[in-house]
Amino acid sequence: MEFTVDLRPEEYGKAMLWHHFSGTLGKRINDFIGWGILVLAPLTIVLLLLLAPDALSIWFWPVAIVATAYAIYSTIFMRVQIRRQAATILADHPLLQQTIYQVHEKGVKLLAAGSAEKEEKLFLPWKEIAQVREIGELYLLFVSEEMLLIVPKRTLPDEERFRGILQTAEKLA
Repeated sequence: MEFTVDLRPEEYGKAMLWHHFSGTLGKRINDFIGWGILVLAPLTIVLLLLLAPDALSIWFWPVAIVATAYAIYSTIFMRVQIRRQAATILADHPLLQQTIYQVHEKGVKLLAAGSAEKEEKLFLPWKEIAQVREIGELYLLFVSEEMLLIVPKRTLPDEERFRGILQTAEKLA
């Protein structure tokens, strides 16, 4: 099966967000804690100010400020930063935007589309692909903890056949 992946910045951003925040259980827990602090810190401050203003010690304010700053950074600022990076990376590296994928039972072969004078290719046997995830309209093929291939479903000529190849490869691995 051969198809061309024309990656869009929003797809790349979504994949990077998932990879950064949901790739492992630890990342999911950290993301959950960040959102929890972001919601609970201001709520706790307001409740304590209303119900027990005399009970607040001098240490409460630095801890509340640090917790809120961490929550804002880890949940909101990092998401904005990752989305900006996604758009910049794709603009700086147009070969990442269009890649020809040749997927078969032995592995995945990648060819850089539009590089006529200097053909770049990479072959990854299925045993080198550690994990495959389906998130929304994307398939993520993890080569390592830091490297992944992004396949938007809209670029697949036959999604059922692609799924079949993935299931066959999973059984062989």
